[in-house]
Amino acid sequence: MSPRPHEGPAEEGLSSSLLRIIHSPARVDHLRTVLSGFSHRCRNSLNGIKMSLYLFRREARGAVPDCWNELESIYRQIEHLFDDLQIIYRPMTLTMVRSPLGELVHHHFPRWRSCFESRGLVLSLDPPETEVPGEFDPAHFALGLDAMAAWRAQTAAGGTLTRIAWRACDGSIELCWEEVTTPHLPESPEEAERWASRDGSSSSRPVDILALPLLARILSAHGGYLQRIRGNTFAVLLRWPQFQGSSAAAMLDSDLASRITCPTAAQRGA
Repeated sequence: MSPRPHEGPAEEGLSSSLLRIIHSPARVDHLRTVLSGFSHRCRNSLNGIKMSLYLFRREARGAVPDCWNELESIYRQIEHLFDDLQIIYRPMTLTMVRSPLGELVHHHFPRWRSCFESRGLVLSLDPPETEVPGEFDPAHFALGLDAMAAWRAQTAAGGTLTRIAWRACDGSIELCWEEVTTPHLPESPEEAERWASRDGSSSSRPVDILALPLLARILSAHGGYLQRIRGNTFAVLLRWPQFQGSSAAAMLDSDLASRITCPTAAQRGA
């Protein structure tokens, strides 16, 4: 990780530091060497905390302090952080399946949309005119996209419209996650409470602060990359070889990534 102080929240610093090393197998191996023992010790401590929380709740017989839900939420978020971190630095074994990408996206889309709608946000799909077949590990891709959806659903600004588009391009598959912010009046206390009540407390669900490096690690294992698209709003491009046996299956050149732009609906319809 960078030894220089990071301007901004600590979780953003951790995420950005991991993103810088994801595509270097040697640096990921070094990260595993450095963190594996630390993670093991933290896991042991977390197991002790988990048992303490369980015993306290059992003995309290429902009479828990007002801060109890927040304590359990913090525990789950720390546990989730280590889950993601271990997936990032451990060797990743893929089970490749040849399948249309749209099947995976449409299967998980209702859950993603529900997360967005719980905060009054809009999530939409912009599929290609013809289906895009490809080879990928559906379990790992679902894990990464689920993390992305959960993270953006909880952190996107009010009034954000999010679009997911994908296409085949030059022997690769590109998926663009693009957000557009619209004018939005601040939520009244009544409105905020109404949205929170749909899924419980707004702090009850873990925030996937490592969603980007997790997804980038999965793409790297597929011979692809994740590219942040510069602009005033959040947008990322995912690109990986459409078929692993093709010439595009080699690691995609990072210089090419800087020239890739997110395909608009007009460009894809041309």
